Parts: sequence; structure tokens; C-alpha cells
Amino acid sequence: PEGCIHLGARVERVEPGATDATIHFADGSQKTFDLVIGADGIHSPTRTALWGQDDPEFTGLVSYRGVFPRERVEGMADIDAFTKWWGTSKDKQIVVFPLTLGREIFVFATTPQDDWTEEGWTLPGDIDALRSAYADFHPEARKILDACDEVTASALFVREPMERWAKGRVTLLGDAAHPMVPFMAQGACMAIEDAVVLARALTDAADVDAALAAYEAERKPRTARIQESSLANEWLKKGSNADWVYAYDAWSVPLS
Repeated sequence: PEGCIHLGARVERVEPGATDATIHFADGSQKTFDLVIGADGIHSPTRTALWGQDDPEFTGLVSYRGVFPRERVEGMADIDAFTKWWGTSKDKQIVVFPLTLGREIFVFATTPQDDWTEEGWTLPGDIDALRSAYADFHPEARKILDACDEVTASALFVREPMERWAKGRVTLLGDAAHPMVPFMAQGACMAIEDAVVLARALTDAADVDAALAAYEAERKPRTARIQESSLANEWLKKGSNADWVYAYDAWSVPLS
């Protein structure tokens, strides 16, 4: 509905209160709400306002992301589902999965690198250097990188699971609450699950404080486990049951 989305309203800080929360905007204005949800990403100003600057640890890995048309690898096996190639060390891996109803393929790959520490999402990467780093990989893995015209590059940092997400009438959601390395491809999934559970909690709980407590109690253990499992980068490497990830139903999980 009209008025639900306000563009050009850059948030500088959020001030939590016991019964409401105030957003301070870059233009000097401010506005108070019953509840503020910081779904503002890995560099969340909301998280910083609540808990101060974080101190992420650089993994020593740089990730590359690209997208290419499916027909460039026509006939190639294991391209139409989440598929992963591991190297002999944890420094190198290639992940692919389909986008746009299978018309395009998304690629994620990593290389060890200590001279790039920019944690952006849209910075250009060197596709030739990436292909060179994977020169000794299986031909099908190399074919995937050859299909990419360009890639972006982003340094990977680790953040520990947070003890708390909420302060007063402000809480966090998605990467703002539980940023994770992308080795399980679950970051966006966790944000969607968060949104469903939080919406349910706000609908069913007696008051806002109870809703935030129920939301956090349900979501923190799961997101922390996926943060830690993704960092370990061993998930499904030797074969295991993936139901604990994929069978979770945010619409029906019990809320305390």
C-alpha cells in the first residue's frame, strides 16, 4: 500500500526504548515507532547502534560470484541443482545452482588471498585470475568458470553468533543478526525464515516484548548452528541427512 516504503531515508542510528524506538535519519529528522526491525544487512547500522562496532575476523578467503546463461554448459551433469566441488584444501570450492527457472546458473568460488579485504558485494573481480587458480580442477568445474564473462569479488569475514538480538523495542533480522560465510548458501534462507517466525510471533503473542522473546528463542539456535556449520565447510562433503536444514518449516515450528 502507498506509504509503506520510503525511499531516500538513510538511517544514521536507532535509539531503543522500553515501549518504543526512535530512528534518526541522515537529514536530521527522526521518527518513533512501536517496534523497529533492523533488516539492514551485514554492515547493519541498527546492530551497531544496539551493540557497538563488531570485530569480524578475515578468513583469508576471497569469494567470487557470477551468473551465466544455462545453454553455455548444455549437457553438463549436476548443473540443475545445488552442486559443490571441493578442492583438496578448504581454500577452494565451487558452488553452482540454477536461477530464473533454470535459465541462468549462479556460480560461487573462493581463493586464498591476503591482499584483498574489501567486504563488498558489487566490486569487480579478475575472472582470468580466478580461472588460473582453478587450472588443476576437474574439466567440468573449469568449464563453469569459463562460462562466466565477469565476476564480483568479496573478502569473507567471520562473525560469532550473537548472545542477544534485541534491546528494548529494537530487534535484528537476517544478516544483521547472523551474518555467515556462504558455504551452505543459507544466508537469504535464514532471513526469510526469520521474517516468517517474527511475523507469527507478533501476530500470536500477548505483547511486543513477548513476541520478540519468542522470535529470538526459536531462531537463535538454528541460525547459530548454520553459521557454525557453514564456517566448518564440511556439510554434505561426506554425505549426511540434510533434513535438519531443508525440512524446517517456519510456518509451523512451535513458538514458546
